[in-house]
Amino acid sequence: MTNATYESASERAVAIARLADENKAENVVVLQVGEACNFTDYFVIASCASTLQLRGLGHKIERHLREYGVRPFKVAGYDTATWIVQDFGDVVVHLFSIEARDHYRLEKLWRDGPRVEWAPAPSKKAKR
Repeated sequence: MTNATYESASERAVAIARLADENKAENVVVLQVGEACNFTDYFVIASCASTLQLRGLGHKIERHLREYGVRPFKVAGYDTATWIVQDFGDVVVHLFSIEARDHYRLEKLWRDGPRVEWAPAPSKKAKR
């Protein structure tokens, strides 16, 4: 994901979803919530199988976006590592343990927000 430019919130949201997918997050979803929400335009929601994966992915997302001048306004949850929230303004990332995601069911709570279709980034192996 090196030659990326993020001119819009939707591009940032999809880039985050792809990064989560590349790092083996499960059930990665992008919701467009701007019509129903007054604090952001997109949610990226993903599940991680372990505490190590959850924290590692959170740090990777922050490092990646920092390369493009995007820094989070607020980050919470690294201490518990069951639900990490990263607020990038127009995109809010929710990284869950599998159990926490099942418990909080954000997709159901924000079901009025349409899902954004996205595809994984082309494999680096395919380019060889």
